[in-house]
Amino acid sequence: MSEDYRTDPAWAALFAKPEQAQDLRWGGEHMRFKAADTVRELVTRELIEHWLVFGNLRYPQFNVSYGGDGAPPTTFTRTRVLNQHQLTGCAHADDIIEHLDRGGTLVLSNMEQYDQRVGDFCRGLANAVSGTAQTYAYLTAPDQFGSRPHRDTADVFAVQIEGTKQWTLYDLPTGGDWNRGHIDDDTQVTEKVVLEPGDALYVPAGLGHRAQAGPTGSLHLTISLGVPPVRQVIDVLTEELRAVFQRQEAFPPGQAGRAEVARDALRRLAAAVEAADPAAVADRLVRPSEWPHEARRLPW
Repeated sequence: MSEDYRTDPAWAALFAKPEQAQDLRWGGEHMRFKAADTVRELVTRELIEHWLVFGNLRYPQFNVSYGGDGAPPTTFTRTRVLNQHQLTGCAHADDIIEHLDRGGTLVLSNMEQYDQRVGDFCRGLANAVSGTAQTYAYLTAPDQFGSRPHRDTADVFAVQIEGTKQWTLYDLPTGGDWNRGHIDDDTQVTEKVVLEPGDALYVPAGLGHRAQAGPTGSLHLTISLGVPPVRQVIDVLTEELRAVFQRQEAFPPGQAGRAEVARDALRRLAAAVEAADPAAVADRLVRPSEWPHEARRLPW
């Protein structure tokens, strides 16, 4: 884990120009920048074609939608038979192509779980920000929207790979009391940004956004970085606070005397919170990935 994410090599690897790695204001405002070639090469049309046919991907590792509304999975998946076992939800490349021809968007999720290059890149970024890193690839038909207007709880980096995409940006709520998910179409637009191949856009958590492909279609990579919410401190301390009380310690019957017992319980909780080590709490906020960090060597 890095003390300062801005000095971490994995963070700098996002940017074609090192100085832009320092210019970004995390959580403050959006920023357009040039992405490093190594990031642009993480996903390509050829890789997607290979994954769909030979990657043994199964729904929901991929999805098809129209403007953010999901198509029925049965219209782009099939069942394969392996040693008399039925594998449902497998990618059906021909059906996916038909959806794209009709104006759909193909979304691949979490490539870091099955592509080592993407996995290594995400692990480096996750360590840099002491958080999580996930990837999504959006292949959107010409002139179509890839999603409905929405807000994300993660900070997003959109890297344009092929074609162009116009990003409509809405308001950024002040404070931390807002919800992720769809927003109204009539929400005030603050800016529109067109990304060309090699361009990237930082979208801070909460900033409403929507993207529309250009006349030749679009392929872009989304890198989603999540940092722990402050209220996760409650989850970290839960077990320690439970230990303040004996397992069978109970309130007396009836209401008489319960307020005094509750007062004593609150005093004990406050003392436990005061005694907690802030550095230890911070270290426990980020859960390590369950996925292997590297290919496993088999015996012999």
